[in-house]
Amino acid sequence: MKMVMDLYAWGILILGTVTTFGLYMILSGVDSPWFAFAEHAFVGCAIGLTVVVSTDYITRTIIPRIMGGDWPMIISVILGLMMLLRVNKSTLYLARIPITLSAAVGVAIGVRATVFSGIINQIRATILPIFGAGSAMDMIANITVVLSVFLVFTYFFYTTEMKGALASANRVGRWILYLAFGVLFAQTYMGRLGLLLGRMTLFLFPTNPNMYVTVIVIAMMVITTWLLHKNYPELLKKLTPE
Repeated sequence: MKMVMDLYAWGILILGTVTTFGLYMILSGVDSPWFAFAEHAFVGCAIGLTVVVSTDYITRTIIPRIMGGDWPMIISVILGLMMLLRVNKSTLYLARIPITLSAAVGVAIGVRATVFSGIINQIRATILPIFGAGSAMDMIANITVVLSVFLVFTYFFYTTEMKGALASANRVGRWILYLAFGVLFAQTYMGRLGLLLGRMTLFLFPTNPNMYVTVIVIAMMVITTWLLHKNYPELLKKLTPE
């Protein structure tokens, strides 16, 4: 049993190394069969997982509710099956009914969520007490938020000539926008970098015995790609379908 578990762990390690560094081989600028394998494996696993999860949801949730006479669910299933009628031109017009309904409902829900979260809640979060807000830091933070909102507004005045104080406010508003976009980019970058470092630590941490296996697998991937690129370009094209 222990041997089986060891083989399973080694297989997971090798497969993880191939898929992870195979995807990064696109940075080399040459075709790589390892990148093609990782790409197709990712898409295939994603589709397979979607099918399994959807089937499990239908089996556990939808079918019992249909058997129990839940008429809203029955109507929803019928409309969902009607979408499959797109495959035949003679029944294409029937498939437009559920597609139109789903698009309309999606737009309605999206508009409502945008109005409340993107407009009303944002306005509420901006209307802050300047004086009597509590501590001095709270007052400074509230003043900063209110001033930043008004200064950014001046950046979007397109029908007024920017002169004097308005031009200065416009310039400061533009700097605030740059600062906000920079913070958003930095947060995204740090999140992705954290994922990358976590992945690299799993494979290449010096005290981890997995590092030796990872280095050997990466060397084999680089060598095979280089040999195919130099000596067998036709075979390389077959192994890297577009």
